[in-house]
Amino acid sequence: MGLTFLYAGLQHLTDPSYFDPTKAGYIGNLIAQYAIGSPIHDFLLGVVEPNAVLFGYMVGVGEALIGIAALLGFLFRIAALAGLLLNTTFLLSATWNVFPFYFGSDIIFAMCWLTLLLSGPQLGQSVDGILAARFRSLRWLTSKVDQTATKPRASTIPVPVTKRTETKVPLPERTHLYPKQVQEVDRAFDRIKEQFLADSETQTILEFARAFVISLGVDRSDARKILGALQNIVNRDAA
Repeated sequence: MGLTFLYAGLQHLTDPSYFDPTKAGYIGNLIAQYAIGSPIHDFLLGVVEPNAVLFGYMVGVGEALIGIAALLGFLFRIAALAGLLLNTTFLLSATWNVFPFYFGSDIIFAMCWLTLLLSGPQLGQSVDGILAARFRSLRWLTSKVDQTATKPRASTIPVPVTKRTETKVPLPERTHLYPKQVQEVDRAFDRIKEQFLADSETQTILEFARAFVISLGVDRSDARKILGALQNIVNRDAA
């Protein structure tokens, strides 16, 4: 879009017939043709056509400035808004009578400028992004600030790496003894379960109790007390 508008502006400004009333390509003649059937007919013939040369320079210079601003990303949204307004004016005049309407390029340009107006400039590749990152008062130029531009670069001085020491959590003494008793606990629970082969619910409860005792990490005497209590409950229920 920037290159297209810069090219269009330079072409208008360097075209001698564009400002010469005696030439067929005179802007005044073009405006009179565009006004036929245009929705802004009265504005074109009443305001623009009498001041054709002035408006011709305004269009040429405006197109060139919009193109430069878009390429540099400087006042990007203002340039996109100006391009949108300019192409909308061209749509209502120069390409209004083009049929079908999609053959006219101005409607495409207008949508492109609208997209750029909403998206804003690229933060890391635009003048607006640099200004917004360095000066708080200019953050209105863009909706976002490139945080990488404001952060200082990491130092290249190597930082010595300190060796981490592993922290060991002290475990209770009984946990060192208990793994040797796992088989004893399992055999005790198996003996208890043999008395309830027909009762699946009781066997399920015993399995939960087995897992609880093993995960508890108790020593031999504590496990014997828990198993003895379970055996007493089993004997009492059986009686």
